[in-house]
Amino acid sequence: MKKIFLIIMILSSFITVKAYENDYFKVDIPDGYNLTSKSNNTYKWEKENNYIAITVSNNSETKYNIKYYTDEDIENQKNYIEKRINEGLAKYNIKSTVSNIRKDNIDDIYFIEYDLYLPSKKAIGYDTYQKGRIYSLDKYLITLIYNNDSQIKEEEYNIFINSFTIKDIAIDTKIKRLIIAAIVIGVVSGIIGYFVSLKKKKH
Repeated sequence: MKKIFLIIMILSSFITVKAYENDYFKVDIPDGYNLTSKSNNTYKWEKENNYIAITVSNNSETKYNIKYYTDEDIENQKNYIEKRINEGLAKYNIKSTVSNIRKDNIDDIYFIEYDLYLPSKKAIGYDTYQKGRIYSLDKYLITLIYNNDSQIKEEEYNIFINSFTIKDIAIDTKIKRLIIAAIVIGVVSGIIGYFVSLKKKKH
């Protein structure tokens, strides 16, 4: 067992990353991903059929606060994400599944984390797997997406997610624990847009 762990540690030491920083966050991007889009506060890195995306939205006025989400709120968020994606991909007869959705926090900054699966192999040649996080902060709502054409590569995902540092503070108000519609629409639009673009490339 110790030998296996040592081998994993040695292999992981060879993985290189590219640091990225702006006014909102700092993050390490695994080697091989290239920044392909930086507009409307959405940052996207692509590698073959896979991508990493970070979206920043304003939360200064709305003050959505995940800290006070109940189990019912989280279930509603899950259903909202699925519904919006399924509406967008209805003509492809594809239905998304959101699972393992939960609320958590790091240093009192709260987020929702979820897994998403799209059975898209018939349409684009492979199924789609995704892990996502939605953070609620004093000034911003930030969504992180790791999207892959096979089972999630935990090593890549951990480099990305564990290096992510937010340049904002936690919210100190109890108001606004409703569905975070604005940023979810951005996430959903990104998924659908990327899917449709791949579909066009295939034909």
